Amino acid sequence: MKLKLRLTCLLAAAGMAQAQTPTESVIYSFSTFPYGANPYAPLVRDAAGNLYGTTNQGGQADVGLVFRLSPSGKETILHNFMGGSDGANPYSGVLLAGGGNLYGTTYQGGASNAGVVYEISASGKETVLYSFSGGVDGGNPYSGVIADSAGNLYGTTYNGGAFGYGTVYKLAPTGEETVLHSFTDGADGGNPYAGVIRDSSGNLYGTAVNGGSAPFYPGGVVYKLSPAGQQTVLYSFNADNFGPGQPYAGVILDSAGNRYGAAAGGGEHDGGIVYEISATGAFSVLHSFDINRGPAMPKGGLARDSSGNLYGTTEECNLTGLGAVYKLEPGGQIQVLHTFAGSGDDTYKGDMNAGVILDSEGNLYGTTPYGGMQGMVYKLSPDGTETTLYNFTPAPGGTNPSTGVTAGSSGDLYGATQFGGASDWGVVYRLGSAGRESALYSFTGGADGGAPRAGVVLDSAGNVYGTTYEGGLASGAAGFGVVYKISTTGQETVLHTFTGGADGGNPGQLIIDSSGDLYGVAGYGVLADGTTAAGVVFKIPQSGVGTVLYTFAGGTDGSGPNGVTLGPAGNLYGTTYAGGAAGYGVVFRLSALGEETVLYDFPGGPEGALPGAAPYRDSAGNLYGTTSTGGGSVGEAGAGVVFELTAAGTYAVLYRFTGGGDGGSPFSGVVRDAAGNLCGTTLSGGTTDCNGGCGVAYSVSPSGRETVLHAFAGGADGWSPYAGLYAGPAGTLYGTTAMGGTSGGGVVFRISQ
Repeated sequence: MKLKLRLTCLLAAAGMAQAQTPTESVIYSFSTFPYGANPYAPLVRDAAGNLYGTTNQGGQADVGLVFRLSPSGKETILHNFMGGSDGANPYSGVLLAGGGNLYGTTYQGGASNAGVVYEISASGKETVLYSFSGGVDGGNPYSGVIADSAGNLYGTTYNGGAFGYGTVYKLAPTGEETVLHSFTDGADGGNPYAGVIRDSSGNLYGTAVNGGSAPFYPGGVVYKLSPAGQQTVLYSFNADNFGPGQPYAGVILDSAGNRYGAAAGGGEHDGGIVYEISATGAFSVLHSFDINRGPAMPKGGLARDSSGNLYGTTEECNLTGLGAVYKLEPGGQIQVLHTFAGSGDDTYKGDMNAGVILDSEGNLYGTTPYGGMQGMVYKLSPDGTETTLYNFTPAPGGTNPSTGVTAGSSGDLYGATQFGGASDWGVVYRLGSAGRESALYSFTGGADGGAPRAGVVLDSAGNVYGTTYEGGLASGAAGFGVVYKISTTGQETVLHTFTGGADGGNPGQLIIDSSGDLYGVAGYGVLADGTTAAGVVFKIPQSGVGTVLYTFAGGTDGSGPNGVTLGPAGNLYGTTYAGGAAGYGVVFRLSALGEETVLYDFPGGPEGALPGAAPYRDSAGNLYGTTSTGGGSVGEAGAGVVFELTAAGTYAVLYRFTGGGDGGSPFSGVVRDAAGNLCGTTLSGGTTDCNGGCGVAYSVSPSGRETVLHAFAGGADGWSPYAGLYAGPAGTLYGTTAMGGTSGGGVVFRISQ
């Protein structure tokens, strides 16, 4: 899809009689997880064995979706949330009602961005039944809804209400909402995470994760709400002295009126508990989880079979993974049915494993944000055998292009993404003139490399070369990156695997000369004598045997090389991010014999500091570049500069960024357009706030006048243009943003002049 945004700035074009207004177009928008990601909610199952659920993220706008999964494992997306009035980021699952209609809630989105209650018809049409304001009517529902025979829906909101601590609400079929109870965060509890259940008399039962009557460390409550809205606290948790607390999970009822639930914290072994509140109100701990031995922290809800066995999940396992599914027998004996190992990216223990549901044969079904790429749907047989029914996979065409683009002889654009692809380790892609993208190679994160943060270069035969920031180890560990070649048929060859030793590690951008020899830089490494190198410049000739041309000592010669550009007689020109006399980086020349000369030593302050990219060199030998900071008045940091260093060694600041509408923090370098302007991007600044601005594309005239070519808005046009620009024919500029776009995965854009 192409989006054309008219700009109001002017850019002179060589040979034209009058200036024209540049036009920015998004020529490709990268996806993140188009089939959904991070399912936090339990599932529901219909009579035919289809499973229904939600994902908190992913989908067309990266704010979640509702899906159906057939018994054979085929996913159908029933609704993509778009993040506006239709809702965003559902934490709850769905209620399957008569006629195949689904009902649920989203945590955000809606008219006030405080969440909605929605209906999805059997044909997939979404209707927003109610949009929370975040005020007295409640806001931000974590939980889903239940229904009575009259079609009224009941649920809770985590925030809002008369006191700001959440509500229990009723939603009539006409769309009229009634707040049945507003929590005060006092003895009645506060901030209900879970929803409610309903008995045959119309009483509602639920939990609140905060509040209660404990004098010092209230740990939440279990409550009953009569049809008239009268609340009774059935149990108040005391989180002091290892008392249990934090009932994220709701309660379930048996036929005798006993209530069962789980609290995530405290207990005898400080790992949470499973509890029972009898029909007469007696509270008892059925099992106390051990935080040191695991499993622990049962945040998910419970399920119960006809024999009285309880089933649930934990968030952590400590010594045994990233959560577990357990079975608790009526006698108190616990059995761990399955442990979630997670994947390499699942090291953060902060995402809830949803509760499970049962079928008539005793199989369990559930979702987890761990495992797969960004979560999965699984089935557990009664003996604990796990089957992955669906794995939420990343965008096959890549996500988050932290690198720029270059053009091939046919005019197609080539680049790399840091994430996405079959293994979520990034891809090398080609983008045709019609905006059709294809992944030439998908990295695995193993010996072939992973997470490319630098762009690609092409040789005369159309082979693609680049580096990956990580990977290189067959074991699948992170590694120090590789230099790769991808043939025109998509075959990858690793030309060099970095060891983190004398050859450095985590390489950056490559350049290629007319003979096909490659040059580049790599970061810090450990030398044979145990000392630390501050980066290297390397060469990989066509023979494939790499050579370190120069090793930075980290002193006055510079530290942390950003990249190099070619000059005459085999000289290379580059910058370092740090080092030099003042520690703010240098501009250097490296001879064909490996002799380094510091051409300019950044002093910081008004002259700029910490350059983030290799310089651009013109035919007269002048160098042009940027610094990511500096440029302010004495005593002020500044937001970076555009500089010129003449062949005679004269340094001048051409433009100082303010960090406001003109942009700030230009980590990328500059290119020259047909009119002689220097063009580039800034990581921040601009007119829209994306944690400091979304960045801009700019040009600086030979006289030092800056023109903002495009201020990124952080939406469909993208934001965070980290990688700089590529100058195409007829004054056209191409670039990427690492984030934003229609799905949040970044964009490739074109600025026509």
